[in-house]
Amino acid sequence: MSSFGLPDAVAVAAMSPAEREAFVRSLDRDRRRAEAQVAMFVHTVAQVGGHLDDRHRTPKAWGQAACNWSGAEAARFVKAGATLALFSSAAALAETGELGVAQLHALSSVVTNLRVQEHLADGEATLVGSATSLGYADYLIVLNGWVAAADPDGAHQSAERAHRNRRARIGVVGNECFLDAVGGATAGVQLKAILDAFAHSEWLADWDEGVLHHGRGMCPGLLSRTDTQRRFDALLAIFHAAAAMTGDATGTGVTVNLLVGLDAFEHHLETALGGNPAPLDPNDPLTRCETDSGVVIDAYDMLAAAIGHVRRVVLDSAGVVVDMGRKQRLFNGPLREAVLLSGRRCTWAGCNIPGSVCQADHVLPWSNAGPTSTSNGGPLCGHHNRWKTKGYRTHRDPQGHWHHYRPDGTEIGWRASFAHAINTDAVDAVSAHDRHEAADAIDWHQRSEVFGDESEPTVHTGASLG
Repeated sequence: MSSFGLPDAVAVAAMSPAEREAFVRSLDRDRRRAEAQVAMFVHTVAQVGGHLDDRHRTPKAWGQAACNWSGAEAARFVKAGATLALFSSAAALAETGELGVAQLHALSSVVTNLRVQEHLADGEATLVGSATSLGYADYLIVLNGWVAAADPDGAHQSAERAHRNRRARIGVVGNECFLDAVGGATAGVQLKAILDAFAHSEWLADWDEGVLHHGRGMCPGLLSRTDTQRRFDALLAIFHAAAAMTGDATGTGVTVNLLVGLDAFEHHLETALGGNPAPLDPNDPLTRCETDSGVVIDAYDMLAAAIGHVRRVVLDSAGVVVDMGRKQRLFNGPLREAVLLSGRRCTWAGCNIPGSVCQADHVLPWSNAGPTSTSNGGPLCGHHNRWKTKGYRTHRDPQGHWHHYRPDGTEIGWRASFAHAINTDAVDAVSAHDRHEAADAIDWHQRSEVFGDESEPTVHTGASLG
């Protein structure tokens, strides 16, 4: 047996194909039941308003805080719970492990479709019964056909709805970016025609380049880029062409904020200028270069974008004073910007309000002699900033992770499973010490010894792209 309590490789090899399938189906049946149980529990929490005890806005946010789910995962559980509560036949199948996880979530997307609510009661037999009788791909076809038939708008209204719900976004994951755009068919044919024209231009450029190198021996197999590469480069060329047509905020006025440790910035700059600096410590998070939204950027790309367009703000104080001490109550100007850049979103567990629209909050409250400094600030949305005053406490650990504690000392969110409840007496002692020292200290460098902010300064660069 393996460490998971599963058959080892020898035992699996000895199984027949039918035995292997039967075994994995038994595991999947347990997974299906567990998925349904979690979904129903989340639904019950929502019913009794349990997510409001810690002032989570929604059951989704509660699930993210409690289990460290992604937003999409939490939303799926909320929808699945509502589906099982509505369709008793689906709940019965899920309880015995007969309703697949993928089928449950596909069904949930239909059940939560506001345009078909009036038809759900009559459609339960078809929608649920098909989930166990059809393969997943066929089941999706049935669901899509059912929604189209249940939607009273008709073909013309459907086209109008597609246009109305048009959307586009670009995501960056690791070293790759993804473009997702959905719109009406009329816009689609225009987009395709433009992309095809630019892609053809890219092909001609490759061919001309090949002729220069290979002469009469040039052939399509010698083109320097694949068709898919040319089409991506054509898409980028379309964006560049559009940006070059104007100098306003859609063109050269676009700004990308890049965050990098000061030592790392100087290291990469020295390397680009031909120097040979000592290697950076890869375990130091400040050696990374990233945007203010957390997208990691290659150092050379950062320098190429930054040279000549750098808006440099060192967050401890260099050129711009970012720590105002006790002379002001509110975070303003560069100081506020620095505090909001310390977190990508509201620091409250389960809250996804972007940090850029949050309030710059005092970790140790101003009323308790907390200084207005970057070491004592963090982004907190207005909702949780107000709620925090009801006996809740905030702590940022040496790794930069935020912790929020209830009045009884227990921690909110999934990190509580990795640590014991906070010692409230110890916190009271530390807070008293902080208040005393902060009130007496005038110079920030004296106060930094109290709050322990000895982290490497960070460079904030705004790279103008155009």
